[in-house]
Formats: sequence, structure tokens, C-alpha cells
Amino acid sequence: MYMYKNFFFDLYGTLVDIRTDEQKPSLWRNLAEFYSLCGAPYTPEEIRERYLALCAQETEALAEACPMLGERDVEIELRNVFRLLFEEKSITISATQVEDTALLFRALSFCSPPRLMEGAEKTLKGLRQCGARLYLLSNAQSCFTVPELRRLNLLDGVFDGIFLSSDFGVKKPAPAFFHEALEKAGLPASEVLMVGNDPFADIRGADSVGMKSRYIHSWQSPPRGFSLPESCREIESLEELLKDC
Repeated sequence: MYMYKNFFFDLYGTLVDIRTDEQKPSLWRNLAEFYSLCGAPYTPEEIRERYLALCAQETEALAEACPMLGERDVEIELRNVFRLLFEEKSITISATQVEDTALLFRALSFCSPPRLMEGAEKTLKGLRQCGARLYLLSNAQSCFTVPELRRLNLLDGVFDGIFLSSDFGVKKPAPAFFHEALEKAGLPASEVLMVGNDPFADIRGADSVGMKSRYIHSWQSPPRGFSLPESCREIESLEELLKDC
């Protein structure tokens, strides 16, 4: 059996359990109040409508700039949206204020705060102890994810590289995201094992660039009924990965 020394991990639903709901009326009510207190008056209905419209506008613009990808595969930077919501009310804010606004939005969306999935800490430490190199490859907004990684003690010294879709402008399962991450890591696809809970974004995406993978089913995974490629094996727990190292 081939023993892997390089692992790409998905984050949400694989290593971290997080439950959010951006449809909550309280999110938009409190966000509108926050913007209004900052001098950018919005009603809850207006700020939700403008947020969604700006997300669509940013996505369309990025897709036009990246014709090889298209709207399905590009990943916008939500910091721009939070900033534009202020600018539409003629308010200029600093980069720090943008970060604070993003954190407020994320906190308001929580149904339960992020926590490590069962076996995640033991698995990451165990892989490290056997000399493995660990990387994060996640469809995520860095303005949300970096603080969450810090909160969970996953930011410093845990990963050899952190690749977030908002930083790359592209998301899984687009091969371009995998290729760019592999290039930055300085690794060939054949020497990396992808671990994820999404059979399409994680597993099919990895297979499309020649990476083998391990699939773990979690509550955030799509309903059963899909097939996995031959390059993938399903595992019941993260700790099974210690057998691959």
C-alpha cells in the first residue's frame, strides 16, 4: 500500500463542524442596524437585497475576467461586498473596519460556533508525528476562515500551507484551484492525498487532476446516492488516515 506523506484537507464538514444560516431575519436586522449606526442607513430588506445583488455583480465581473472558468467556478472576495455596502451610502471605511464588518456578519450567521470534528485533532497531530506535510484546501472566505482557524488553534504551525478559494478567485471542483495549490505546495498530484466530505467538490475535483482521495461522510455532505471514482476510498473516521501515513 502506498504510504502518503502529503495531505490536502477540506475544512468545513471534514475537519470543522460549523452551522450557519444566512437566511435568518435576525442577521439582516442586526446587520442593518450596525451599518446604520456607522452612518450607512439600511433597512433589513434593503441591505439583504443589496448584499445579494452585489455578490451577483462581483461574481459576473470576475467570471468575465476569467473566461476559462465561468460563474460556477469563480470565488469572489466578500470583503469587497461589505465595503461596497458602505460606499453606496457615501461612507468610506478602513481595511480594519471591513474586517470587523465581515466578522460581525459571520457571527450573526452562526447557529452554533465552529468546533473540531471528532478525531480531527488526534489525526492532524498523528500525521505530523509521522512526518506528513499537511495543507488546507477549502472553499472559504478568508475574512471568515482565518479567525475561525485561530479560534480553533489551527492557524499557527498546524498546516504547511493554507489555500482558501477567496484568495485564489476560484473554488473546488475547478481543476485550476487544485493545480494552483499543488504548484504553491511544490508537489505533484500523484504524491498528495485529498481528504474531504463533498463527493463533487473534493473528490471529483481531486480525481480530475490525478489525485487520489479519501471520502468521509458527515452531516454537511450531500445525501447518499452518488458514486465515488476509483481513485477514492471512503473512510468511517478521520483516524483511519493514520494508516495512510
